[in-house]
Amino acid sequence: MFFPTGAASQQGCGGQRCSQKISDNCAAWVLGLVLHLALSSCQRVDLKHPIVTTGYGKIRGVRKELNNEILGPVEQYLGVPYATAPIGERRFQPPEAPGSWQEIRNATQFAPVCPQNVHGVLPEIMLPVWFTDNLDAAATYVQNQSEDCLYLNVYVPTEDGEYS
Repeated sequence: MFFPTGAASQQGCGGQRCSQKISDNCAAWVLGLVLHLALSSCQRVDLKHPIVTTGYGKIRGVRKELNNEILGPVEQYLGVPYATAPIGERRFQPPEAPGSWQEIRNATQFAPVCPQNVHGVLPEIMLPVWFTDNLDAAATYVQNQSEDCLYLNVYVPTEDGEYS
């Protein structure tokens, strides 16, 4: 605390020595406050499950190694909503922004894809061989279908790749 000269004299502290004592106490208090604020604002950084803040809330992704000589690891955020679900009264209406959320949203799994029929769309004779050979593999990615499908998968390069 700071005491005017008269008040300091009444506390039994005199002149130069009292000013030094007050200055030391003040410096210690400010240092303690700065350390407390710095440590309390620090969050534990989890490199395997990074958390980022979006305009709608926080999302948790996952760091993924690409097992590639050229490409380094990426942070992937799966199933990030970019619009409100087009179901019920919203069906066939222009998209609306998604609602915000307070908790950290888990973005480590794929969201449902929009309804689609992979097999029987076109006669196989009309499709290129590279497409028909991989049709079964592609079908595994569209098994979880829903009209609530307005989600993005975001891949962010990290800075520890060979060419970063």
